[in-house]
Amino acid sequence: MTLMNEKVKLSNGFLMPKIGFGTYNLNKDHVEAIISNALEAGYRHFETAPIYLNEAAIGRAFKQSAIPRDDLFITSKVPPHVKSYNGTLRVVERIMNKLNVDYLDALLINNPVPWGEEGKDYVKENREVWRAMEHMYDKEVIGAIGVSNFTVEDLKSLISTAKIKPHINQLGIFAGHTLKSIRSFCENQGIIIQGHSPLARGRLIKEDWFINLAEKENLSPAQLALRYVFELGVNPVVKSNSLKHMKDNIQIDCLISKATIERLNATEKDVRDYRPPNAKMQL
Repeated sequence: MTLMNEKVKLSNGFLMPKIGFGTYNLNKDHVEAIISNALEAGYRHFETAPIYLNEAAIGRAFKQSAIPRDDLFITSKVPPHVKSYNGTLRVVERIMNKLNVDYLDALLINNPVPWGEEGKDYVKENREVWRAMEHMYDKEVIGAIGVSNFTVEDLKSLISTAKIKPHINQLGIFAGHTLKSIRSFCENQGIIIQGHSPLARGRLIKEDWFINLAEKENLSPAQLALRYVFELGVNPVVKSNSLKHMKDNIQIDCLISKATIERLNATEKDVRDYRPPNAKMQL
């Protein structure tokens, strides 16, 4: 079995494909074709969200394929600005209608606070969103529930009143931004880490030092970035508009040298760090 076909078992026993195909910022004029190519390349786990504004096109691509719904794993997210029980129920209904499905395999809270409101207290509101997600989980409308970009403190606040502990925490994980303390907490709690932005939004694979490391391993920079994430025990979400890159990105059934892993572990530079002073960066 290749890595592309491997699955990770969530704490509820649900099986999630280790590699997900991300649908954020796809070429808006070619979404259906891109998803069809991803299916052809072998991807079966797809990560989407209402704020990506492409759910209907993704749903059409799924419908046009000959792949049974049960063979797909579809993850979506409650938008950052939706922070109420009823609002969560309504948005999930719209998500499923647009995707033309009657259940979701996983649903995540997109962010602990609405964009632009970092530092504000949304503990009570997140608990209401979680209560709605637990309700849909109990009704078997959703196979697994989780969060995205939650810190240790965010997770502790949610878990303290939750009936169901999050199954997944999706975080931006890549060399120079490995979030060791959060990963350790999640591991101890049985929460699976899914990694968005494993290429640091394309910036990491343009770094000369990283390109040189990849050449030593006979890998493309993207392949090295993805393999390293796996070495951390993280399940990456990858994205490409190109069929060739889709196929290349999953050719990572390999081991990388101890020296390269140590070099990447020692990296402290977050290549996304172009922020103005005092601005907070998304996990």
